[in-house]
Amino acid sequence: MLKRLLIAVSLLVFINGCSVKQETLNTKPEKLEHLTQDLVALGKGVDPKEAKAFAKESLFYSRELAGEYKLMAPANFHNLLINMGYRERGLCYEWSEDMMEHLKKQKFKSFDLRWGVAFKGEPMEHNSVVVVAKGGSFESGLLIDPWRNSGELYWGKMQDDFVFKWVEDKQRSVYLGTISAK
Repeated sequence: MLKRLLIAVSLLVFINGCSVKQETLNTKPEKLEHLTQDLVALGKGVDPKEAKAFAKESLFYSRELAGEYKLMAPANFHNLLINMGYRERGLCYEWSEDMMEHLKKQKFKSFDLRWGVAFKGEPMEHNSVVVVAKGGSFESGLLIDPWRNSGELYWGKMQDDFVFKWVEDKQRSVYLGTISAK
């Protein structure tokens, strides 16, 4: 009995020691400006003010989700805690669903949101939001991935991602109402 109690206390101390402190998540003005520029570069029709608002929402909501999920870094460790029953949410698809729902509510006119997936159906499957200029192709989009860096937003062109090869999951995009079924 004492041994179980010591293990539980040790685990609790270890888990608390690994928790992500909200103030450490990087939302510096340079990141906001850089993401804004990358969003404007998606197409001629992108409104720079809307790009800045999109960047701000993405960066700050990623941080907010980290708090809601009681995030533990790194992301794969947090996944382990979910699978063991110590955390309720925070798998990559949940980050993506929550981020997409939040961004949809903003009703951006310059952008369309798509669902990206890498290694679909495999143990290393990863899901994320992809933002494209209104009417743009999935391949031209910018990956918006709050899971990868444990709440510190990762973004980049999909073809530049050396970790994952992304494809659109049109079924998920239709289900979430970001594209219409044809």
